[in-house]
Amino acid sequence: MRRLLPWTILFCALVAGATTVKPMSIEDLTSAASSIVEGQATVSWSAWNPQHTLVYTFTRFRVSKTLKGEPDATVTVKQLGGSAGGYTQKVAGVHPMRTGDSAVLFLRPSEARDGTMVIVGMMQGNFCIERETKTGAPVVNNGVADVHQSSSTGVTQYRGAKMTLRQLEANVRKAAGNE
Repeated sequence: MRRLLPWTILFCALVAGATTVKPMSIEDLTSAASSIVEGQATVSWSAWNPQHTLVYTFTRFRVSKTLKGEPDATVTVKQLGGSAGGYTQKVAGVHPMRTGDSAVLFLRPSEARDGTMVIVGMMQGNFCIERETKTGAPVVNNGVADVHQSSSTGVTQYRGAKMTLRQLEANVRKAAGNE
């Protein structure tokens, strides 16, 4: 464990600094996702991986609507980062989820094949649902701080996509061919 600690600290320092992503459209996210769900976080916990080198946060979501795929009534989302055993790993580009948070999630099975799901495109596939202050209408946004996007013109700040929940659902149905 003592030999792994310096490498873990170095990895965390590199990852926590900033994240650069290749922008994905709603069509790209829909194509890459095996399931797309709307739901609410019911519980969240963090734990070390079996090698004790990385911390993951697991969040269980109660599914209220399915836009693609056939997920169970609940899904468990696995994200890199969190706090366990006195250590905290923060990862730019990962939107931490709390109990009660509502979101539209673009998901695929995790590579660990442990029954958990991961978000497609890091934060790009995690559209947090909030209420518009003036109208009360549900709006979604997948932006987080400290993330940059790369394109042919260079690297710029990633601000995410903000739209109404209805617009996102319509875009997903169109991209999935379910209009």
